[in-house]
Amino acid sequence: MANEVIPANEIKFEKFCSILEQLHKRKRQRQEQDKILGNFLNECKLSASQVVGKKNATLFPILRLLLPKLDSERSAYNLKESKLGVLLVKVLSLCKQSRDAQKLLNYRSVNNSQDSDFPGVAYFVFKSRMKPKSEDITVGDINGILDNIAAAEVGMKASVLDETFSQVINKVTADQMKWFLRLILKELKLEMGSNRILALFHPDAPEYYETCGLLSKVCEELGEGDSRPLELGIEMFHAISPMLSERLDVKNIAKQLSSNKTYQIENKFDGERFQIHMLNGKFEYFSRRGFSFTKNYGGSYESGLLTPHLKDTFSSDVTSFILDGEMMGWHKQYQCFGCKGMAFDVKKITESSRFQSCFCAFDILYYNGRTLVGPPEKGGLPLRERLLILDKVFTDKTGVIKHSDRKTLSKETIFPEILDALNKAIENQDEGIVVKDVDSYYIPNRRNAGWYKIKPEYTEGAMSDLDLVIIGADEAENKRQGRAKSFHVACSDGASPGKMPERWISIGRVSTGFTFDERETLCATLERNWTSSRQTPAPSNLSFSKNKPDFWILPEHSVVLTVRASELVRASGFGTDYTLRFPRVTKIRDDKPVQDVMTLMEFQNLCANKGPVVKLSTNQINGDEIAEVKPRAKRKIEAPKVPEQFQIRSRGDVEATSKALLGRKLCILSEDVDCTRQELCKIIETHGGKVVANVGPDTWCGVAGQQTSRVRSVIESQRLDVLSTAWLRSLPSAEAPVQPPPVDMLAIKPATRLTLARHYDAYGDSYTEPTDEVTLRKVFDKMDGDVQIYLTHQEMLNLDKEIFGDNNPHSFLRPCSIHVTELEGLNAILASMYGANVLDTPSTDCTHIVVPSNIEKTELDSLKTYSAMVVSENWLEACFSEKKLVSEAEFLV
Repeated sequence: MANEVIPANEIKFEKFCSILEQLHKRKRQRQEQDKILGNFLNECKLSASQVVGKKNATLFPILRLLLPKLDSERSAYNLKESKLGVLLVKVLSLCKQSRDAQKLLNYRSVNNSQDSDFPGVAYFVFKSRMKPKSEDITVGDINGILDNIAAAEVGMKASVLDETFSQVINKVTADQMKWFLRLILKELKLEMGSNRILALFHPDAPEYYETCGLLSKVCEELGEGDSRPLELGIEMFHAISPMLSERLDVKNIAKQLSSNKTYQIENKFDGERFQIHMLNGKFEYFSRRGFSFTKNYGGSYESGLLTPHLKDTFSSDVTSFILDGEMMGWHKQYQCFGCKGMAFDVKKITESSRFQSCFCAFDILYYNGRTLVGPPEKGGLPLRERLLILDKVFTDKTGVIKHSDRKTLSKETIFPEILDALNKAIENQDEGIVVKDVDSYYIPNRRNAGWYKIKPEYTEGAMSDLDLVIIGADEAENKRQGRAKSFHVACSDGASPGKMPERWISIGRVSTGFTFDERETLCATLERNWTSSRQTPAPSNLSFSKNKPDFWILPEHSVVLTVRASELVRASGFGTDYTLRFPRVTKIRDDKPVQDVMTLMEFQNLCANKGPVVKLSTNQINGDEIAEVKPRAKRKIEAPKVPEQFQIRSRGDVEATSKALLGRKLCILSEDVDCTRQELCKIIETHGGKVVANVGPDTWCGVAGQQTSRVRSVIESQRLDVLSTAWLRSLPSAEAPVQPPPVDMLAIKPATRLTLARHYDAYGDSYTEPTDEVTLRKVFDKMDGDVQIYLTHQEMLNLDKEIFGDNNPHSFLRPCSIHVTELEGLNAILASMYGANVLDTPSTDCTHIVVPSNIEKTELDSLKTYSAMVVSENWLEACFSEKKLVSEAEFLV
């Protein structure tokens, strides 16, 4: 295999990047994307067949680059945007304070484009520094480079990265470097799902990948494009994508579970999903994502932290198996299980750890050469039969391996038994329970195949919700929903009745639970008052500890959130000893004053037991919570009509008090969160305008709030001017029709753009009207998105003459190339400041050589051999004094 020729490795990286660029530009054109990628893969297969002679030789080198997130056979790079920014600043030898370095170090602040990911920002830094044509670097070379980065040992990582990135930068173009960085970040931004890409390679590839979880195996087994295997089985020592549990609210168990089926209950383990493969005494351990941890746990009874303890636990007639279960941490002293919220990682346990690894098996996927997974037509067995086999495979050994505790439910008492089990889990501070249909088949990577997970946090009222105030935000990479990706939330401390608290203590971050519109509106509300931490540190009454936000905001200008978390865990990065685990927002409390949020004392009372993990599921659930299944009522058929919110009719009670929109017809394309369609109609009519239902030739403009498909279609067509609802709501009264500024327009049709060009520049800044801070910030944001233009020396001279004529007081030395013998002196610095090109050594391009009065004759004679004029330092001082280029005649040496 080592000497085998793989034609896919010989494909030029330039070609591969060209395909990615085409796919990226057609992100919303599904058929076009499929055609481009399908043709490319077929071309690769054809090339491979011509070289090797066997059609469709492995395309694994290509697929692992197209699907970097699925490539489990390459170790993690441990490189994210922040590390890459520091690395590139170092490799490019940039000054950390320079504009380009700041772009790399703070890339999220560069602009608000939805494509402003780190590689996209880095591209503009590379563009002026890298050669326009790359060397003949291939896909195989890139895979080799990525292998080196992934394999670099911890102590040698920095030097390997420096050397590797220096080599890559010298071999590729800026465009190719952008895609190389996206490969490292494992985010290509193609908007193509993994199943789509796999299906273009082979129709059976998505299903087979779900089973085996290895791209190389998919390429190996489905190499022949014309053949389709009859059965997609599993194989020993290759990870299988695990079957998943469907989320279930206990209130809905009567709706989702059938009283005619038999179910069993298991406690939900709070560990790491693992598989154990064994064949004739040889072991392999795989995590949920298919990574091997055999080195940690042991490949045989003589090695590792777990396998030696498994000796004599398996039945003598067992020759091979694949067990599915949870790897837990067993506390050696207290003889009990830990959970993921505690300060240990079950994958990194050592001999000296307080915990030891214990495997809790709840299913078996392969037994003595027979596959047990899949539907019955592919040889799969139902759960009840698989468990009978599992019970015979091994005997429990305390703290090493055990069967999961399970209980079969009676059909008559299924609902109360589930409720009792969940309440017992709440009482024991367990994560929850799992309910399984005993007749279900094991379908890899499937979530709706008969397994259900029930946790207290899925049920309203079972958790202790926390009212917290936002005091900070982390900047988002993708600004489509606003500038914040997560919010720092805090409790109050030191409050007197009726007064604002003295301090605000950060207890964690929350980023989920918002709808698209809620996040966008919240960011817009907070952005007006937040401050960048890089420019101004947060005041002392906001306590963040180690985890500091990109922006901070005073609570009196902020918003209260109701946050629900599964538990509190110990942490040192926030202002309290505990932080939130798996937090999400359940409600935005616009109605609640910030001084009424949870206090520090109330938060500390929750953590009174001082344990490493504090469960917030303290409320028992009673039977009244479970919804009964009621017979479906017949729907009354009504005559179709336009819903009231979409009806366009004049409001007879509206008096026109302004002429800002007099005689103009506006079409409301979408409403926003703060204003309904009827309220927007009222505003338009108040300003003398008229609302129309559909866009016509006499429609003045459209008004859009939420980004709907209709809004996007109108904006892309550029056939209508589109204004934001925010501009309409803030429109002041006027005695004459007003013209909206370009910065407030979401779309501008060509005719309007031509008219506006007479009054506004390309960025929306008026030539004649005074501006304000908000408008100026919008204008600057547009400027920052432009590609920088660097003038040549001659262009700068021409510009000087155009602006200042023959005497530029700021750059009067620009025509000169000067060598100053004392380069460290003040004269050299001032000469450079006034535009001179200061040379380290004399050269043929030199126009002046400046020498001190005490120069040696031999050195002076040597300098006079150059064609440049040799002048004394007094000449420079005279130029500085008169702020112009002085004649050299009096100062020649």
